[in-house]
Amino acid sequence: MALIQKLISSDKYSLKCPYSMTPKGVCIHNTANDATASNEISYMQTNTNSTSFHIAVDDNEAILGIPLNRNAWHAGDGGSGEGNRYYIGVEICYSKSGGDKFTNAEKRASKEVAALLKQYGWTISNVKKHQDFSGKYCPHRTLDLGWQRFLNMIQGELDNINNTTEIYRVRKTWEDAASQIGAFSVFENAKACADANPGYSVFDSKGIKLYPLTITVGSKVKVIGTNYATGEIIPDWVKQNTYTVSQISDTKALLKEIASWVYLKDLVLA
Repeated sequence: MALIQKLISSDKYSLKCPYSMTPKGVCIHNTANDATASNEISYMQTNTNSTSFHIAVDDNEAILGIPLNRNAWHAGDGGSGEGNRYYIGVEICYSKSGGDKFTNAEKRASKEVAALLKQYGWTISNVKKHQDFSGKYCPHRTLDLGWQRFLNMIQGELDNINNTTEIYRVRKTWEDAASQIGAFSVFENAKACADANPGYSVFDSKGIKLYPLTITVGSKVKVIGTNYATGEIIPDWVKQNTYTVSQISDTKALLKEIASWVYLKDLVLA
């Protein structure tokens, strides 16, 4: 799954997400109305109250409205509460009327939450409900249908992710499938094969060339790594965009658009 990035303007940070955050888990909500994810995000970002959340999910898309390294006011446990300060708020749409639209929104949400668990190395124990922090009966329709049922949905999606193994293919070009001389589940083994066969490269299952790369200042790149050079986790939304290398220092590159250092090994040419 992939989050659509529609981030709040930084001039709203003081109201909606004033604190930096290293998240501890995910907090699930139901919107209690029938608006789309896009409308939920737009309303949250433009109104003048402090209530906020990170992600809205409907039956068609999931949208990130607040960066995952900023807090949001969604859990109802106060200015220093664990939910408000350390949990990613996820709103599932269409819970007022329910029906197929809510069912499909909840299914999509289970996939998005599983992706977050995988990204941060969390387990199902890192998934909480709004009720856990404030006592409010939320996510109301998800609770009515069965909370453990929803956790089981997330666990199933996480199991699917964990059971999917990337295969690295060694070819002359991605388009020249007939030139393939190896397929490996371990990247280092694929690199060794390419090194032993001049003119060959390593590609992932999407056809992105991973090795060898020639990245210089000005190169357009995508990020495939897990951590920034500072050690902080790289959010999934960062990996969906293309960036310009503005500086290179030893094994690291500075990405202009997000002013962040990443390791060269964690970049691919866009």
